[in-house]
Amino acid sequence: MRDSRGFTLIELMVAMIILVVIFGLVTFLYTKASKIRKVVVVTSEIQQTLSQIVDTLTYGDRADESHFGIIHSTGLDDNTNPDTMHNVTFSKGTDTMEITIEPEGNITVYWSASATTDPIILNLGKKVKIDDESKFEYFNTNGDRVDLATESDKVSFIRITLWARSTDPGMKSAPSVPLVTGVRLRGI
Repeated sequence: MRDSRGFTLIELMVAMIILVVIFGLVTFLYTKASKIRKVVVVTSEIQQTLSQIVDTLTYGDRADESHFGIIHSTGLDDNTNPDTMHNVTFSKGTDTMEITIEPEGNITVYWSASATTDPIILNLGKKVKIDDESKFEYFNTNGDRVDLATESDKVSFIRITLWARSTDPGMKSAPSVPLVTGVRLRGI
């Protein structure tokens, strides 16, 4: 009579196939979860960067009183030209704040009352590229759209829509992320 302790070749093969399938599924799920995590992290970074940009545009540079924000402006003028996606100048007395959304994906802000003549580029860490769908929209007190070229004195609310995408090479195919906010003007 033969000793029947041990496994047959068929039993070993079945066990190996089951282990390979399990390891394959674990690897697949880990890879998928890693990609999802990266998308979530990058989207969160984009939202955070856009939020910081909008905060600076809305309230100005809190460390420098001459760097006022949109909320404190008393006048505005649209200067958009073919070289920029959007360019608007806000004023507060004789001081101005010029905001330019550039085709290269940066937002540049220049305050005329600043002690320094250098503009501030709002693209913290170059993590995002502002897309050309970004825009400022202007409304009166009734919520009706206002043509800034002819009725700039009637603007009381500005809707800022910024679209951005990551500059991370691994995220080239990821869709743009929006941030939409509104600013009610106090001085106009």
